Amino acid sequence: MTIFNADEIRVALETAFPVPMDEYEDAFYCQLMAGSLNDLAKVYKRRFNETVDEIKAGGLLSEDFVLVLEESQKKEVDIPALRSGLPDLFAEVVHIPAPDAVKLLSNRFIYEAVKTQIGDRIKRYEAVNVDDLEARLPVAERPEYITMKTTPKGYIVKRVIRRRG
Repeated sequence: MTIFNADEIRVALETAFPVPMDEYEDAFYCQLMAGSLNDLAKVYKRRFNETVDEIKAGGLLSEDFVLVLEESQKKEVDIPALRSGLPDLFAEVVHIPAPDAVKLLSNRFIYEAVKTQIGDRIKRYEAVNVDDLEARLPVAERPEYITMKTTPKGYIVKRVIRRRG
């Protein structure tokens, strides 16, 4: 199987579709080419996802490839634990994310104004910035209030490297 890199694909495209010399024509060419490549990328992404689904559904294995589920990690604050465990620190770092504040009352109000208006319902919207909490909390206490959340990003295909021996 031949693997092409972006430069090789660009050269092939520019051989098939020569680059205009006029700046306006070139800008128009680039605009059209970018749109076409974006559409083509969607086709390949859809085909990739369909093929991965077939591999998973059929339990297909390969000696040359392996299907790997990538994950991303993001720190999250355990709001109820921090609120009850360190109420003074919680009061220092708690806030309402702007989109939630807008949903509730508009941009005119800050945390205390929202709290005054909606009382205990604010708990559903309370948030603490991980960096703000880490700056104020000793490292040893962080695991009690900050957890690592792992979420799937999607599948990738990796080539298996075989050792000759």
